[in-house]
Amino acid sequence: MTAAPRVTVDAIRPASRQIVATVAATLRPIHSRLMTETMRGLAAALSPNADFWSGWSAVRYLNDRFDWQYRCQRTLVAAIMPLIPPADARVLCATTDALEEVRYDLDRVGRWRNMTAVTGGLTYRFLKLLNAWVVEIQRVTQDLTDAELSPEGRRALTQLELTSPKLRRLRV
Repeated sequence: MTAAPRVTVDAIRPASRQIVATVAATLRPIHSRLMTETMRGLAAALSPNADFWSGWSAVRYLNDRFDWQYRCQRTLVAAIMPLIPPADARVLCATTDALEEVRYDLDRVGRWRNMTAVTGGLTYRFLKLLNAWVVEIQRVTQDLTDAELSPEGRRALTQLELTSPKLRRLRV
């Protein structure tokens, strides 16, 4: 038996009858772009013909292009933790910790020579965990609005929105 798909895009606030975008709806295009860019940035390390420089490129990508968005996402995750049920917070925390651990390992091993197979495996694991992480963030924020976030959470969300070229074009 399959369950009917559940889609929550916006929350309706009864007092004002105003439709307000949820945090998950705001994050969806941001996360989509993050995944696309990250897969593109790490693709060389996944190639069967990968060499030392492919792993090095993956490390450079994570430390240069990926890092700022990742830190904003971590700030947002810290801001939503008190707003979600404890069970959801534990799952999100565990996923965050696993992602951070694999990121650290990839950063370390990707700098070593003769480790292309290990680097490729870690890159694959990192991408799988990153996808699970963003899906989990969207799941736990499907009923939250930005008004419910702390000032730090709203700031992180705004920074993520402003750095997404597709979203910037829509706002101009």
